Amino acid sequence: MNSIVSDKVKRLPNDPGVYIMKDVDENVIYVGKAKNLKKRVGQYFLRKQEHIKVRNMVSKVADFDFFVVNDEVEALALENNLIKKYKPYYNILLKDSKTYAYIKINLKQDFPYFEISRRLNKNDRYFGPYMAGVTAKDVLSIIDYAFPLRKCKLPLAENKKAIKPCLFKEMHMCKAPCAKLISKEEYRKIVDDAIKFLKGDTKEVEDILSKKMQIASQNENYETALIIRDRLKMLEKLKSRVITSLGSLVDYDVFNLVTNGEFSAMCVLVIRGGKLQGVQTFDILNFLDESEAYTQFIMQYYNSHPLIVDEIIMPNVDTNEIELYLNDKTKKKITVTKPVIDSVKYQLLVIADKNARMHIEKNLDRNIKAVNASIGAVRQLKADLSLSREPKRIECYDISHTYGTYTVASMSVLINGEKAPKMYRKFKIESVEFIDDFASMKEVLTRRMERLKDDDISFSSMPDLIVIDGGKGQLGIAVEVLEKYHYPNDLISLAKREEEVFKPHESRPYILKKGSYSLRLVQLVRDEAHRFAITFNRQLRAKGMFKGGLESIAGVGPATRRALLGKYRTIENIKNASVTDLKDTKGVSKATAENIYRHFHKSI
Repeated sequence: MNSIVSDKVKRLPNDPGVYIMKDVDENVIYVGKAKNLKKRVGQYFLRKQEHIKVRNMVSKVADFDFFVVNDEVEALALENNLIKKYKPYYNILLKDSKTYAYIKINLKQDFPYFEISRRLNKNDRYFGPYMAGVTAKDVLSIIDYAFPLRKCKLPLAENKKAIKPCLFKEMHMCKAPCAKLISKEEYRKIVDDAIKFLKGDTKEVEDILSKKMQIASQNENYETALIIRDRLKMLEKLKSRVITSLGSLVDYDVFNLVTNGEFSAMCVLVIRGGKLQGVQTFDILNFLDESEAYTQFIMQYYNSHPLIVDEIIMPNVDTNEIELYLNDKTKKKITVTKPVIDSVKYQLLVIADKNARMHIEKNLDRNIKAVNASIGAVRQLKADLSLSREPKRIECYDISHTYGTYTVASMSVLINGEKAPKMYRKFKIESVEFIDDFASMKEVLTRRMERLKDDDISFSSMPDLIVIDGGKGQLGIAVEVLEKYHYPNDLISLAKREEEVFKPHESRPYILKKGSYSLRLVQLVRDEAHRFAITFNRQLRAKGMFKGGLESIAGVGPATRRALLGKYRTIENIKNASVTDLKDTKGVSKATAENIYRHFHKSI
């Protein structure tokens, strides 16, 4: 333990708070929380650590910061925010998982309707997620045929005039509140019945659909009868997932973390209405403490999944702080249960344990490759390019334009060798009016460095390595800008043709071995920046967001733009040209010349 760390440990308060461990390059490698900062942080340095990962982390700590908070809930919230900001290597980092579809309804409306959604909104009530052979679309179609509720999103304020009902009314699939054919009270009873079904009570729906199928068949409406038959089959699939030993209407989320010493997985069982609705398994690459792993995972999990259940089941770890955090987050009572051995709830943990172990075994080779391609590639890149530090955060910048117009730039980001799309940023170039990639790169890097103290999580994070898409020229511009801002870390450029890597003040390029993980790493961040820039360029063109240039002028297409820019070089010169001069440009008619002149002189 160095003297800086030793002195800080002695001066730590006995208050709750959050601590940030840093390595010699000032990279944040771990964020933790503590009920007692002095006691918790001191444990890392004053005790012999049994776990290899903890010993490895402690051996890399050159300094640490800490924040004092009022209580455990504040500590958890701050820890969660700092993990999202820094993405430390030794913390649980939940990758953006597949976003499952939910069925939602806004019960504050007079005549609410069910719809499918992947986005969360505090005003809505959610049901799901649906997976493993049953989709939210399937379940919503059962509701549509069983309950005569709204299928449209028409505003239905009470003072609105009644309108003619649509085809769904004739098909007996809607009670037509738009035509004022049902009261709010009667409509709400139907909604309540549909909610009972979504919570697991399938008997009434089965009876309704069976009768409707029989009626359709008797009326020789065989197409409708076949559709309803398919809905009944889907209902059977839902019923088959019942865990008989559970209550018929119980909802649980079950979490179980399993490790083989090198790789770990968190299995989540989704129990809805006493049925095993689905299983999700997540790779967990790093964690130092099992209890903190659960806390960090669950906080991140419920950032992207609605907390529908009132009870969460976990193994025998400290659950009190998770309860406190979730209760504060949802403003309702959430129970975190540690089931006793051989109980019904304990059997759910056994199921989760088996699924997690199967996941680890099945994906062992893939996980080894993933480590080599991510943090392993970061270490290899440091060695191959003789960088000053491991580039835990890599940023790449690319310029995109269309014939000299619509110029934009992008910033892609890798954290610990993996894509971090939420950290990507885009720029509309404002100071350059012609094809000048150097000037555009100068603008975007200047704007990026100016925002180092910004509230934006991505801009406020200092990169360990900046990659410029281009050769020596682009690198020279980057050096000029970054030296002005005293950028302390590494900078390279990657030339497309031969994939040569250039470093400042070095004439000879570095050639990374073809197929190596280090080359793949810089190619990945470059390709992501290129893709992101092109996508942004297309989006702005489609939206007509560049109103000050040539692209919005009638009669000026790509060929004409090229001719004008080739002759006049800048937008300012085109603006100052007369109608006669413009008409002399190849491909520009008198009418087009007048359109161009009027466009730039309309305020005169």
